[in-house]
Amino acid sequence: MKGFLKKSVLFFTALTITFILVGLLFAEEGVDLEKIVVTPYRYEDEINKAPTALSVIGQAQIRQSNAQTIPDLLRSQTGIVVRDWYGNNTKVSTDIRGFGEQAGVNTVVLIDGRRINEVDLSGSDWTQIPLNQVEKIEVLRGSAGAVLYGENASGGVINIITKKGTGKPAWEIEAQAGSYDLNKQIISVGGSQKALSYYVSTSRGSTHGYRENSHYKAEDFSSRLNFEINPDFSLRLSNGLHYSNYGLPGELSDVDLQAMPRTSSKYGDDYAKDHDWYVNTGATRSFDDWGKLDLDASFRSRNVDTFWRVFYGGWGNPIRKEQIDTFGLTPKYILDKPVANHGNTLIAGIDLYRADYSSDVSDYSDVEQEFTRVNKISKGYYVHDEFAVLENLFASGCWRYEKAEYEFDYHNAPGTDTLDTNISPSKKAYNAGLAWRYTDNASIFGNISQSFRFPATDEYAITWPSHGIDTTLKPQMAKDYEIGIKHRFNSKLKADLTIFRMDIENELYYDYASYSNKNYDKTRHEGAELGLEAGLGRNLILKGNYSYTRGLFHEGTYDKKTIPMVPRNKASVGINYLFTKKLTLNVTENYVGERFFINDQANALSRLNGYFTADMNVSYVYRSLTATFGINNILNRKYSEYATCNPTTGKKVYYPSPGRNFIAKFTYRF
Repeated sequence: MKGFLKKSVLFFTALTITFILVGLLFAEEGVDLEKIVVTPYRYEDEINKAPTALSVIGQAQIRQSNAQTIPDLLRSQTGIVVRDWYGNNTKVSTDIRGFGEQAGVNTVVLIDGRRINEVDLSGSDWTQIPLNQVEKIEVLRGSAGAVLYGENASGGVINIITKKGTGKPAWEIEAQAGSYDLNKQIISVGGSQKALSYYVSTSRGSTHGYRENSHYKAEDFSSRLNFEINPDFSLRLSNGLHYSNYGLPGELSDVDLQAMPRTSSKYGDDYAKDHDWYVNTGATRSFDDWGKLDLDASFRSRNVDTFWRVFYGGWGNPIRKEQIDTFGLTPKYILDKPVANHGNTLIAGIDLYRADYSSDVSDYSDVEQEFTRVNKISKGYYVHDEFAVLENLFASGCWRYEKAEYEFDYHNAPGTDTLDTNISPSKKAYNAGLAWRYTDNASIFGNISQSFRFPATDEYAITWPSHGIDTTLKPQMAKDYEIGIKHRFNSKLKADLTIFRMDIENELYYDYASYSNKNYDKTRHEGAELGLEAGLGRNLILKGNYSYTRGLFHEGTYDKKTIPMVPRNKASVGINYLFTKKLTLNVTENYVGERFFINDQANALSRLNGYFTADMNVSYVYRSLTATFGINNILNRKYSEYATCNPTTGKKVYYPSPGRNFIAKFTYRF
């Protein structure tokens, strides 16, 4: 550990000096870069006052990309590794700080502050958030958000902020076409009139997918309304509806890949249907010098029907119907008022969530064989304060207490009561941070935090050799230490560097040998994250980032072994070149290093190969019409973002990622 810290400090110092020299070199020329305001603490704040690692994806970056979904955008962000099983975005995880297979349940995902993490291992459904609805995305890396957002935030928080209508009605019509019979149509309108603002969007799209049986078809609708009754009181209402039907192509082994193309599927009849809708309502009331009260209430219902007709090969129960209903109530109070002539912002709140999970499993004759009912009620109480110790020195501290109540009702055959029990784990989280803004556009920060994760509902399940619920699983606890620098040398150049170490007890994982979930003894996640953005000359913007992440078992059977599916090295480079004000070229290159296969905790097998991909597009604007032509995976690399193995037999299986593909987009605004 001492060696890592010593190298980290030297690296931190050397890179800081390098940034300053580069900043001097380009001090007088370049394309202006935007200033950033973020909401890491449930209220707006300047990025340089936040004592944590933050990055923001703005509207310009969204429009310039080839991205079809939010995970496509996240691939090129600092410290994020995206894994798409099927290449159609129906099963995707985003890994921050090296959690491997369990990444999806170690990152909180929010839409306008509303949690979309499910109570089971399915994590976040990224397909329910059409990209055209997104205004910007804020990524908070590390555990600093655990106090304000609760469990699952050990890796980080991704806050998706949707568009809000302003001014005269503005319409946008978009059509997309591309490889694998991709076609998509989007219509949206937004605006405001007096006290009312609105934004409404609807879309439909489909694709046959890169592989056999990787088809995807979806329809979406959403609306967002804001009504300002007076300057001190406002109301809001948003809702969304998502329907999709998609194939489940499954995995291919080494032997399969020698005998058939990478685009093949052995499970041509497996598919799933997803029906998801939500409604969110809220109000904000200001009390002059006594702060403001903010209240949100939400309800979400998700139904997923899965049919594994081929996958089970004639045994087991292949038909699963799941439903999750989630109700949330999240009041908070914010007071922005000086204390002893020093700036001070206080926020205190309560997060109340109830999730009702049901799963019905049937055989080939559609006769029910087992069902599970799990109710989870979570109650979180938090307080956060940011205090200006000096004019440019900001200290923050926060604390959270959360308790979860699980009610299990499991039946392994009609009329047979297998298990009916309750458990009530509780945990605390805290964060203390300090940020010194040594110039208006630069700061050095450090923080210490503690986070936690309760087991997901299906992590408690035992499936083999007997069925039941394992109530001995322990909640996961993490302590995170982080230092960093954010430096904007001038309007043309900015850079950031973060060094972190996270020690985790009882990290949850799936044990292949026992077909059940267990707790590791201890693990350690440590590394460094570097980001750079420069305006070079009048027409060129260069962006780049590099992440080094080392995830290791720290004690127990796998002591000093590497956590599976966590790459040591990950990097991205992007170029935005303006030929003219109307013609733009965008190029993005991503590299992800070698990883051990899922289930290979002993590191006994060879690693999954690293991969390098390059994407590009050309965009042309003519009056109100924007035309974009893009190519993904230009070099047609053959790689897999996700792969697993049988550690006993050594058999490896892969989920091939798409090859070279094309996309054309036409957007008309009026």
